[in-house]
Amino acid sequence: MSRRVHTLKEVLEAWLQSAGLEKAAAGGKLLEEWESIVGPRISAVSRPIDVRGKTLIIEVENPVWRTELSLLQRTILDEISSRPALPEIRSIRFVGKRGGGSST
Repeated sequence: MSRRVHTLKEVLEAWLQSAGLEKAAAGGKLLEEWESIVGPRISAVSRPIDVRGKTLIIEVENPVWRTELSLLQRTILDEISSRPALPEIRSIRFVGKRGGGSST
């Protein structure tokens, strides 16, 4: 009887899934790739802070940027969905640095 050899990637993915950490790992990947998703100018004033269900929560520097990013929401969602390693995100909620206000 022969045994199949598993790659390290397969083993880690199975372990993350069995430990219930697959979603957290995908959210971490989103954080890692934020600058390449939105560019350096936007990443300097915003950062992903949470994924709740299929909603990405983004902390934004100030209300002006929050408005600007809400106008770019579709573009950001399209960029995220074009990357298979990232979690499925259907909406974005923008919050101020101190957690006040939101825009979807």
